[in-house]
Amino acid sequence: MRKHLILFLWMLSYIGLAQAQEFNILGKVFEESTGEELMGASVVVQGTVNGVQTDIDGRFSLSGVKLGDKLEIRFMGMTTQVISITKENYSSEIIVRMKDDSFQLEQVVVTGYGTARKRDLTGSIVSVSGDDIKNAPTNNVMASLQGKVPGLMVTNSGAAGAEPEIKIRGIGTLNASSNPLYVVDGMLVSDIRFLSNSDIESMEILKDPSSLAIFGVQGANGVIIITTKRAKGEKTSVSYDGYYGAQTVFERDRLKLANATEFTMLYNEMLQNQDPNAASWVPEMLGEGTDWQSKVLRERAAITNHNLTVSTSGKNSKTLLSLGYYKQDGVLKYNTYQRFNVRLSQDYTISKKLKVGGSVNLSRMDNKPASANIQDAALALPTYVPYAPEEDWNVDNPGSYYHPSADIQGNVRNPVAHMEIFKNTEKYRDYRIIGNIYGEWSFLKDFTFKAVGYMDLGLYRGEQYTPRYDVNNSTSHSSDKNEITGFSRKSDENRTFQGDFLLNYKKNIGDHRVDVTAGYTARKSTGEGFNARVDSLANGMHVVPGDLQMLAMGSPNNMWAGDWWSEEAFISYLGRASYSYKDRYLLTATFRADGSSKFSPSHRWGYFPSVGLGWVFSEEPFMKSLSSIVDFAKLRVSWGKLGNDKIGNYLYYPTINPQGKQVIINGVTQFIPTISYDIDKDIHWEVMTGIDVGLSAQLFNNRLGMEVGWYSKTTNDLLANVAISSSIGASYAITNAGSINNKGFEFSLTWHDQIDDFAYTVGFNGGTLKNKVTELGDKNADIISGDYHRTSVGQPIGSYYGYVQDGIFQNQEEIDNYYPMTWKVQPGDIRFKDLNGDEKITDADRTFLGSPIPTFTYGFNFNFSWRNFDLGIDFNGVSGNKILDLKKTVAWTVTNFYEKSLGRWHGEGTSNIEPILDKSRGHNYLSSTNLLENGSYIRLRNVQLGYTLPEPIVRKLGLQGLRIYANGQNLVTFKHNTGYTPEIAGSTLSGGIDQGGTYPLPSVYTVGLSVNF
Repeated sequence: MRKHLILFLWMLSYIGLAQAQEFNILGKVFEESTGEELMGASVVVQGTVNGVQTDIDGRFSLSGVKLGDKLEIRFMGMTTQVISITKENYSSEIIVRMKDDSFQLEQVVVTGYGTARKRDLTGSIVSVSGDDIKNAPTNNVMASLQGKVPGLMVTNSGAAGAEPEIKIRGIGTLNASSNPLYVVDGMLVSDIRFLSNSDIESMEILKDPSSLAIFGVQGANGVIIITTKRAKGEKTSVSYDGYYGAQTVFERDRLKLANATEFTMLYNEMLQNQDPNAASWVPEMLGEGTDWQSKVLRERAAITNHNLTVSTSGKNSKTLLSLGYYKQDGVLKYNTYQRFNVRLSQDYTISKKLKVGGSVNLSRMDNKPASANIQDAALALPTYVPYAPEEDWNVDNPGSYYHPSADIQGNVRNPVAHMEIFKNTEKYRDYRIIGNIYGEWSFLKDFTFKAVGYMDLGLYRGEQYTPRYDVNNSTSHSSDKNEITGFSRKSDENRTFQGDFLLNYKKNIGDHRVDVTAGYTARKSTGEGFNARVDSLANGMHVVPGDLQMLAMGSPNNMWAGDWWSEEAFISYLGRASYSYKDRYLLTATFRADGSSKFSPSHRWGYFPSVGLGWVFSEEPFMKSLSSIVDFAKLRVSWGKLGNDKIGNYLYYPTINPQGKQVIINGVTQFIPTISYDIDKDIHWEVMTGIDVGLSAQLFNNRLGMEVGWYSKTTNDLLANVAISSSIGASYAITNAGSINNKGFEFSLTWHDQIDDFAYTVGFNGGTLKNKVTELGDKNADIISGDYHRTSVGQPIGSYYGYVQDGIFQNQEEIDNYYPMTWKVQPGDIRFKDLNGDEKITDADRTFLGSPIPTFTYGFNFNFSWRNFDLGIDFNGVSGNKILDLKKTVAWTVTNFYEKSLGRWHGEGTSNIEPILDKSRGHNYLSSTNLLENGSYIRLRNVQLGYTLPEPIVRKLGLQGLRIYANGQNLVTFKHNTGYTPEIAGSTLSGGIDQGGTYPLPSVYTVGLSVNF
């Protein structure tokens, strides 16, 4: 026993000596995204003064370290890392990969025609690193920002290659697009379809007048600045990023439709409601019947992306070559999109004073739209099958498609027949070349002059073939056919050239810092196109013809052709001055003068000033007592004006339509020329005036980052199409008419911390929006857009307008005791509210019912890392908007019923929400709250789990780094509407309409690999 005790005590003492033993630790510090060694990084044993700095190769050697100690590694602009010394790592070289710290105030952000430190900003700019979005399974990087930026609303589509709809701080114009301006490496572009996500270094989203005014006429709807990657350091590196995955629309996300038995029951009930003497219909197929959605949807649609980047840097030259390929199959059959990218950038240092360089991006985009029609799949009856029975096959067309008789369903095509007949008969191809060349000269110590020339060339080609077909029903007479083949081709070309000339003066004098930029920019765009069509091509052809000679095969009596040409230009003078005193008091003033060819010479120029003020009050003496809590705090306010010229060209010129009005004189048809549109020679800029107030803070040793702000922007002199008298033949006039206000609050809260090897970040952001029309032309008369929308002073743009439902009439007694209506009412009909108090239901009882514009958009995210593992989880959502459900208003034919129809009124007490099934009672389908659905939702947008191989293994493989990951997107959506997705894109004046044809937004699952050589 004594021997055992002595042995036990000896082991304890040995362990204690081992724990107390000091070691010499070797290590190396890298920048994670580039693999570049970090010289000058601080490596300190926590709680001691024992520390060193890394050398030129990023290496360090630190003695006096014991097991259990924690190394704290710091580098400006990077997140502090804490590494525990354990038995597993003390004897090997410790590898530290530092991550960019978006919370660091010294971070430099792109502001448009220049850069600034984040702490010096007087406006609202959100910066996003390219590393955060490069692996997202999307063809357009903007889709990756959904839920990440307050005030940014992204509406995605599930179609292959589709572009998301983007809005920044609401809708500020009536008829023009409210999409923001994109600036790619200084080039002003209207879209970024040509960009590969892997090529993006950073993105800046500019939202307030102080940051936007430098873009003048282009900046009214917000600006998104994209900086692409360039070679760094002095080394050669090769990197690969790629993923492969599948997309699917789960059963839970599909439309809830009646099966064959349910449809038959509801259909027969509808027949009896319309005519009590009607005979019941008994179809051949009952049970579940045909699930048309599964017939037109792919079970799994492939998606893949590959990007290879080669970068080489020397003392005086840097070159980067990037090759990219992206392909996506749509979840609707025969929908395919692919993109090829080649990008080359080069930078040369001629001398200490002179730099030159340039870049070019070449892309090709191929798109085949889906031949399947998802709306037909929702409307088609589940009681018939795609193909007719063999005994009913057409002799000339074995395997004939089936179609129900016209008296049952005559106007909805067989979804499978249409999909198969039209597959591969339509294709489009885009070529895009965007490039620039620059020279930068530094002189007189504090001055820099930069000249940049840009080029944007686009070629679009589209081809469509209409085959001959005959879809037979069971009685072998044609119900859906086309006897004339046709072929059309369209070819468009667009050319844009831009030149920027910028002079910059930057000077630090004691506590004063001055940064002044003056510039001149000019841009000219031309476009032209040709399109032609011919009918009666060769029979039996089911693919797009391969060459233009096919046009010669058509009938000369059925041919037409046309062309178009357009040109626009603008020039601008710009200036910006930034001043900082003691890094505490900040001032930014901007002015831009724009001249646009879209307006007459007397109204061509617009002048757009802005001013921004900032106060870093955390530097004030009275804040010293809070220094342990408040690391940084800044108040900012900005005001400015911006312009908008997003209208067509030549609208101040009158044009004549030679065949504008058709009349018959003495039995002969004659055409009387009319003007195409009435003109307003005084049309001028829309002008947005805005104010922005915000607070930025870093608290608790920079663990909590906070941005809170309020904004209000008003667009005056709206450019709008205003209805005029039809006596002169013109349908509309473009003029300046009215104003719109958007205002709201935005916030962003981020907490990040590290506990030993475990690091985490939790973020929440959101933005409110109140959109209101404050003035309209023509004596503030409402703009009526169809049967459901109205734009009126005091209301949001394109608001829903109609009756308010007040239940369902259950019996005749309720009808007799209610107010008289302008239509005949029966039990089962909707009861509408008497809003004006005149004790009758008329058009005067209609009111505004809501808006398709969300009043609150938000997102929250969680990021965790432990040793070599990382996990990111993102949510996004919206609230406050309505969706107009027009799926149940179809009255021109018999269609399948939605599941909600099972809850219809079919006797007293059965429903107080859904009316009786009787399409002859059209008043039940009037615009009312019965047709509106709650558009709010919350979605698990993205989950990504990654693993980075340990450094010893990576070194043995001869690599700089290797990470594998699995990603899931659009995993779960909690929503209220009955459509495929609550994200409904639409026009400004009549948005939010769901007719059952919205392309499904799929769930996406990918696995990927990132390798640095």
